[in-house]
Amino acid sequence: MLLASVCFATMSAFIKGVGQGLPLPELVFFRCLLSLPVLFLIVRYRKRPYVVKAKKLILVRTLFGMSAMFCFFYALTHMPLADCIFLGRTQPLLLALFAPFVVGEKAPFAAWIAIVTGIGGVILIMQPETAWSFAAWIAMAGAAAAAMAHLMVRRLNATDFPLTIVLNFTLLTCVFSGIFVMPLFVVPSAFQLLMLICVAFFASLGQLFMTLAYQQDRAPAVASASYASVILSVVYGYLIWEEMPDPFTWAGGLLIVSGGILLLKSRFHVNEPPSPAAT
Repeated sequence: MLLASVCFATMSAFIKGVGQGLPLPELVFFRCLLSLPVLFLIVRYRKRPYVVKAKKLILVRTLFGMSAMFCFFYALTHMPLADCIFLGRTQPLLLALFAPFVVGEKAPFAAWIAIVTGIGGVILIMQPETAWSFAAWIAMAGAAAAAMAHLMVRRLNATDFPLTIVLNFTLLTCVFSGIFVMPLFVVPSAFQLLMLICVAFFASLGQLFMTLAYQQDRAPAVASASYASVILSVVYGYLIWEEMPDPFTWAGGLLIVSGGILLLKSRFHVNEPPSPAAT
């Protein structure tokens, strides 16, 4: 999950680099389309199935995952990188909140303290008295959708191979986003196309690492390791766009990360056998 976090933070920087020059559905479409050939080759080389067994579940996973992607890409192109990533890191806390209902993993008492701490951080970042920006709300909606998508991955790992899950999700998202792209399509420039290729590469690699991670341990503990992306996003934002989080963002981000670390600590000694699907 640490490797996945580095990939997703780098992908986020490339998405922000493309900016608002292309329609949002087109960003999602190219992110998936450019990933498909590599994924097909890897699946074929590893001799994995091309289609998942849990077909209804992969549709639900795609619905939440694609929604999260749309929300996240929008937020990235409409707010500072670090602010967006900080809000996105509420996902492990939301995941711990949803886990008892989706995968039957009961949240410990520490998880509830972590969730309350994270909510305090969100309030500081969004600054309700002065802000409550639309992009911030979209980022929070994306975090909730991503939490549900990650829990669907957790359930899919019981029956299907990680590579097959990633391939099916990418293909379905490409098809669904392609429907929205047709009336809005803008021919990307050479620079934009290069950036989109980088987005696809790091996104696919991150998806694979994330899916493998959920096969090995409990969902909340794995998701907490994704906080590594926060540090890298602050570095990217400062070096590339000269963005420096304000004191409220730092304080809120500290609360969110603290909540995640508390959640991770509560699960540190909890082990779970690998899922039935082999790696």
